[in-house]
Amino acid sequence: MARSQARVTGGRLAGRALFSPAAASRPATAILRQALFDRAEIAAACSGGVLDLYAGAGYLGIEALSRGAGHVDFVERDGAACRVIRRNLEALGLSGAAAVHRMPVERCYGRVREQASLAFLDPPFGVDAAAAAERLGAGGLIAPGGLVIWRRRAGGEGGAPPGERIGRLVRIDRRRYGDSAVDTYEAGA
Repeated sequence: MARSQARVTGGRLAGRALFSPAAASRPATAILRQALFDRAEIAAACSGGVLDLYAGAGYLGIEALSRGAGHVDFVERDGAACRVIRRNLEALGLSGAAAVHRMPVERCYGRVREQASLAFLDPPFGVDAAAAAERLGAGGLIAPGGLVIWRRRAGGEGGAPPGERIGRLVRIDRRRYGDSAVDTYEAGA
């Protein structure tokens, strides 16, 4: 684990360096993170609790904390990635505002701190996160009006057509960022 050239892109910790995992991973790039958090609806949703599912290096959740999130639950099954997340949280003085759960996403429900206003669903390319999206859409984890941001390989299958539902989640937007397609879902009441 070494300092990478990755940096927090905005908020009170803008410009601070992040540690990155030694193993191959696909952390959200600075361009993707900046584009996501520049969207008004995502910036507004960042004010409450946040879930970072399939957290990897934790860059999305750390970005949310820098931009005002009250608390982030990071869920990641890889031990080395969890160590990177913890090291970044400590280095940035964010440990008190976060919990790192080392487990598969499928087992995290019931362990997260509170209803989230924002959730990132960012599985490795090739991992089917449809069951996790369905669980988020079933209710209880995402506050009414909260957002779920689902990142997948661009051109890949998955996600509902515009306006379609996954439980109480309604897809309101789809954008492409390089090799990623990002669907935004809003939770109904």
